[in-house]
Amino acid sequence: MPKTGVNNKLLKQKNRGLLLKLIATGECSSRIELAQKTGLAKMTVSNIVNEFLENGMLEEREKVQTEGKGRNPILLSISPRAPKLIGVHLYREGCNVILCDLQLNILKRINFPVTETNAGNLMEQILDAIGQIFAEAKGERIWGISIAALGPSDILRGKILKPTNFFGIQDLELKKEIELRYHMPVYFDSESNGAAIVEKYYGNGSDCEDFIYVVLANGVGSGLVVGGKLYTSISGMTCEFGHVSINWKGRPCNCGSRGCLETYISSKVLEEKMQRVTGEIKSFREFCQEIDLALKREQNRETEFNGKEKQIDLILREMAEYLSCGITNFSNGLNPQKIIIGHDGYWVPDQYLRLAEEQANERLLTRRYRKIKVMKSHFQAEGTVFGCAGALLTAIFEGKLFE
Repeated sequence: MPKTGVNNKLLKQKNRGLLLKLIATGECSSRIELAQKTGLAKMTVSNIVNEFLENGMLEEREKVQTEGKGRNPILLSISPRAPKLIGVHLYREGCNVILCDLQLNILKRINFPVTETNAGNLMEQILDAIGQIFAEAKGERIWGISIAALGPSDILRGKILKPTNFFGIQDLELKKEIELRYHMPVYFDSESNGAAIVEKYYGNGSDCEDFIYVVLANGVGSGLVVGGKLYTSISGMTCEFGHVSINWKGRPCNCGSRGCLETYISSKVLEEKMQRVTGEIKSFREFCQEIDLALKREQNRETEFNGKEKQIDLILREMAEYLSCGITNFSNGLNPQKIIIGHDGYWVPDQYLRLAEEQANERLLTRRYRKIKVMKSHFQAEGTVFGCAGALLTAIFEGKLFE
């Protein structure tokens, strides 16, 4: 028979996390709104809010009314004295270590590259960077440390396995090593999952329950939100939109399969293709910015595409078609409301994402009844940076860090 005391404690923890989430993400700003949104008794809400006011988690302020009479309503917001979060974002080219608050404002950021020269000492560099953040956050309360890392990774054990083209680094026990050094709660997830969940809390996924977040980078990663929550499997593996095959006899992929979507639309593949056809050594971002300007000139009837711009346009149109195939394959099974594109995908001119959206909606099994939306991340090209706080934020908002 379940113990009532234990159940009551878990319920109180869950309620605290829920109310804090609603205030931190801007969904609610008053006691009345919190009670209406959650269905909790006004007394329960008031008790939790008073507790948060006493411990410096929240602060009150009067809303100044420009019209009408009566008492100004009291609004709630996250206090500057509230505990902060430390996030670690490990990606193929480097590492970000950040200090942020519950509203995802980045207060401090340290970045360093990962190269063949320093790869052998990577773990110690990460630990030292966290130490620098602690030193500069002296006097601040810290919830814990959150990690978002490149894959493949073992989320349950908190380690990266054997990423391709990562200087031979494998089986890196990030969670374990950070816990041993700093003796505080440490949470781990993939960079795609982290980006997806902060998009749900604060970004363009906040108004829907089901969406796929796509990280367009050297590979193609993804995070899946279902029923308002991040999808996680028992195995600890992540949603792999980039390894949906769009051609069984297509290009070989590093995963061992063929025709994987990322072999056609990763920013690295597209960048190399653009460099070949133009003869110019530019980044994917620079090519996208160049064609974006050309599109605007053409729309204003100032000039037409030159030969080089026509080649870039063709590559991005092909990318849109491949992307639409991946969206169709995924969406016919999962029925998401949105596809949110982040990281290097932010630089793709809107015209090509609209084209992918149109083509996907023409092929969807449910095309007569609903349309899927393709859009860019609220966090622009930095969703995975903000996303490194995602695993810890989820633990806080689920009440796991309340006593």
